[in-house]
Amino acid sequence: MGNKLYIIGIGPGDKDYIYPAANKLIEASDVLIGGRRNLDLFLHLNKEEVVISNKLADIERYILEHISKKKMVVLASGDPGVFSISEYLKNRLVDVELLVYPGISSLQYLCAKININWADIFISSLHGRELNNLTDIVKNHGKVMFFTGGTSTPVQVCRDLAANGLGKVMVTIGEKLSYPEERIVTGSAEEVAKMQFDSLSIMLVEYLGQGLAPQEVWEMATPGIPDDLFVRGTVPMTKEEIRTVTLAKLRLRDNFVVYDIGAGTGSVAIECGLIVKKGRVYAIEKEPEALALIRENLLKLGPGNVTVVAGQAPEILLELPKPDRIFIGGTGGQMDSILDWAAEMSQNIRIVVNAIAIETAYEALAGLENRGFRDIDITCVSVAKGRLAGKKHLMQAQNPIYIISAEK
Repeated sequence: MGNKLYIIGIGPGDKDYIYPAANKLIEASDVLIGGRRNLDLFLHLNKEEVVISNKLADIERYILEHISKKKMVVLASGDPGVFSISEYLKNRLVDVELLVYPGISSLQYLCAKININWADIFISSLHGRELNNLTDIVKNHGKVMFFTGGTSTPVQVCRDLAANGLGKVMVTIGEKLSYPEERIVTGSAEEVAKMQFDSLSIMLVEYLGQGLAPQEVWEMATPGIPDDLFVRGTVPMTKEEIRTVTLAKLRLRDNFVVYDIGAGTGSVAIECGLIVKKGRVYAIEKEPEALALIRENLLKLGPGNVTVVAGQAPEILLELPKPDRIFIGGTGGQMDSILDWAAEMSQNIRIVVNAIAIETAYEALAGLENRGFRDIDITCVSVAKGRLAGKKHLMQAQNPIYIISAEK
């Protein structure tokens, strides 16, 4: 028989959507491998069954032990090329020849039902995953198809969208597609959040900038959101030019976890969130006015991967995932305690401290040196902004800022 494993897409659920070629292979097989619902479609064939559970290593072991003796077929829901077990098997069974037969995915089925083209749809799975970058994904792609499951239900997704200012986006939910109890519902995220759906569903989210004025959506690839786009209040804010240099000193990657300690208006946290699209940013602040401003700016400008944390560092940091990068814009007098905590981190981290006072700059510099940080760099940035004086422009100096960076 050779080392051949057949992976067959069986469509959205109803047997009528399985291709004739796939049916022939299934009928000729010795063993069927799949989820319980998929196997139930072929009980009449009286085949040997292997049920796929959470222990995929057991499936891998079974296949390797029997591949040369039995003709095996893996039943994949929908199409094997869309969030299926086939990728796992391809990476694990390197000496097995995988023969993949396509199926009709639930994505194709839903798009056909509502008569839309899916060529420009971004596809993402939330099954068993946190909703970290949800609103960011929606804003960046416009049309997104989410496969839901586990705790990431359609209702929870819609609640998260609404909580982040996207309650007006149009959502279409496909539940139990191709089955007699099939249900397709379209409405705003706010409306759908009040309904109930099966956890294993598919949902299309269409975002066209609803509810946001064009100037409030920062769509540039470069950092440096203009200061006047932020809600300011009386809370100090890291200004546009300083913020841009600070981001460069942080040296971010798209999957990093970033802390913004003393987040103020949230300007640095928001810019970090736009860069670390697959990561997470924690805006840490203790002042009530600043916390309100951060939340307001997040609704206006922010990506969906920024979490506001109310409390004093370093105590509040113990509850958070370990960071890759730490920006310190304000310490509330706790510089030494924060640096002590950072120095004890088991993983490599990079810290950037912004200071306006010479004493604060010295405290940060000495604190980093005394705690064994390396590659310490200090830069003083002075910015002058032009302003109109009659018909002429004058340059008005802003306070110089010390930007100190180091690694451990």
